[in-house]
Amino acid sequence: MIYSIVIPAHNEAANLERFVSRFIDTLVTSYSHVVFEVIIVENGSTDDTILCADRLKNKYPGIVSVLHNKRGSYGEAIKRGMQNSNGEYLSILECDVLDVEFVKHSISLFEKGHTRFIVASKNHPDSVDRRPLKRRVLTYIFNKLLKLAFSYPGTDTHGLKSIETSLAKDLCRKAVTTDEIFQTEIVLIAWRLGIDIIELPIQIEEVRSTPVSIKRRVPMVLDLMRQLRVSLKRFPVGGSPSGIR
Repeated sequence: MIYSIVIPAHNEAANLERFVSRFIDTLVTSYSHVVFEVIIVENGSTDDTILCADRLKNKYPGIVSVLHNKRGSYGEAIKRGMQNSNGEYLSILECDVLDVEFVKHSISLFEKGHTRFIVASKNHPDSVDRRPLKRRVLTYIFNKLLKLAFSYPGTDTHGLKSIETSLAKDLCRKAVTTDEIFQTEIVLIAWRLGIDIIELPIQIEEVRSTPVSIKRRVPMVLDLMRQLRVSLKRFPVGGSPSGIR
């Protein structure tokens, strides 16, 4: 199996090399039968992130590749990473949440043919969320709004994901949003298309401050809901609650 890891990176010079090196060394050792490619998508950084990414490429030839987006857009970064993935399956991770166990669990589920789409849910009963209270509350409110607005039966759409690559590329073609809401849009489109989605637990804590402040996030929510409503009108047939496990 060839497996792709997509890591968006914006102003991560302080952490990127240390976090990614530890992740790759642990993952390759644990899963020697899987061929990994790690795609770092640097997007609009104003620090030395691109130089750090290039050093990782030199340190891990044949594993790490680097893409560069001039505009700082999280959604465009993960979209480009998915579009350029060569593996049969892929995981979208965060620089500060390079979760080896999530990737290993995803690979196991894919190998058994149990699903095509996996979401790491911070609201899973077995998850441990040690982020600051304000961030946890915002996540809770956003997911409640998704349930009220679209009857989405899942518990989370942000954060880590694993997807069959052919499905991921199809979702990229169908998506119309950009920036941070893109990751929610592809989950909701997959659900509307009847794709079976499995939610896995995750342990998460804030190891560096969030790049987008809470004050900036709150006013964005109503506009994000509007964008999602426009997108989902194209897929009026919703998946059943049993489609989320």
